[in-house]
Amino acid sequence: MKAILYRNLVLLKPYLFILLGITLMSPLLIVIPIQNFFKIAILGVLVITIHIVFLVWSYYLYLRISKNYSELTFLSLPVKQSTVINAHYFTAIILILLTLVTLAILSATALLFKGSGMEVTIDFTSVFMNISANLLTVSLILPLAEYKRLLKIPLIFWIIIVGAIIPNMIQYIDNLIGVFYIHTEVFSQYDMEIYLGCSIILFVITYFLAINKARKNTITI
Repeated sequence: MKAILYRNLVLLKPYLFILLGITLMSPLLIVIPIQNFFKIAILGVLVITIHIVFLVWSYYLYLRISKNYSELTFLSLPVKQSTVINAHYFTAIILILLTLVTLAILSATALLFKGSGMEVTIDFTSVFMNISANLLTVSLILPLAEYKRLLKIPLIFWIIIVGAIIPNMIQYIDNLIGVFYIHTEVFSQYDMEIYLGCSIILFVITYFLAINKARKNTITI
């Protein structure tokens, strides 16, 4: 599994460099002699950058694998397909944790610069969106469909699907339920929490589906 995990991390090198660069910006901002207002503004831009760039990094990984035909090399080696699956799911967990650590460092740095007249808040909605989008991407591409078929969707469209269409669909469930004279605002108020919960559940379920397919030698990535 180490070799496949290393392959995945190498393919994700641009993302790792971005995370490293953004993380190093935190101590740099501490020593730069500028007003705290501008430091918080810079940190805000960095946080937004992470949420946008890392929204579907997992989709980027599968695009790179497909482009380089590297799955053919690994699937020709004496490696169990279940090992391939474990490596992909473990890669997802690692990158999500690294992203959360980077966001935590930026948030902690912003709190250091908090002064009179300035509000510093942590937006968990974007964090939930980031985690949900990547968990959903892994869940859909690996076990539920032929991955090359899904990778025909341009990256920007995939961002729109998991970052805009699906979350907004959750909000409208309240209206759908209203047709049956059941009035609730649960889905509109807790849309991101529901999105995250469903993505985690799907991530776990599809992992076992993927392992089952791996035992039948039907995994292609």
